[in-house]
Amino acid sequence: MPNVAIEHIGSTIREHIYLPPHEIEKLYEAAQIGANGSISSLRQFLGTNSEINLNCLSFLSLPILIDRVNLYHRNHLGYHIRFSGDITGEIFTFFSEKDALTIIDQILGRRRFFARRRLNKIEASVLAELVNIISNSFWRVLTEKTSINWWISPPAKVNDLPRSLFYTTKVYSVDSLMVQMEYFIPVMEIRIHFVILPTQYTLKKILSKLATPLDY
Repeated sequence: MPNVAIEHIGSTIREHIYLPPHEIEKLYEAAQIGANGSISSLRQFLGTNSEINLNCLSFLSLPILIDRVNLYHRNHLGYHIRFSGDITGEIFTFFSEKDALTIIDQILGRRRFFARRRLNKIEASVLAELVNIISNSFWRVLTEKTSINWWISPPAKVNDLPRSLFYTTKVYSVDSLMVQMEYFIPVMEIRIHFVILPTQYTLKKILSKLATPLDY
């Protein structure tokens, strides 16, 4: 699985944590199927013959995730989703201002320069709908493949991505590894980062369910 990475600092993760390759492969497959499932809606939404690919699936310890966001994604525009039920946690979806601008231009048909001013309500709702399409597609696929009973909240914009990630980890007892997916829309050269902050034992539960064939 060349597009899967597991990254941690030696002192930040317990040695007994084990991610079975078969289950990781199934999670990767679910994420790609979810992306494929969003294509029809994305084509209607963006008005272009779009495809979306899963570039990379990474399992990151929290310190590495926070450092990466601070280094490379501090000024990215982010949206937050809470999930609850049999599994719980937070999902953050974010993209660069340049990519956000491309999406807004494509949907609204006008040039828009951020100049460090806030999005208006229409522009924010355009980006929220893109997040909604991708998140719901992943939710449907994972539900079908695991029979896990979970639901997600509507996306809400976050004003400070690093701070929001940090405070989420103070509210919840998060798992030892976070999950990051990078989606890519080639025709528009847009990269979308999809980060799952699971609470304790949530990732283990997801992988365990993926390993168990469902009875129909």
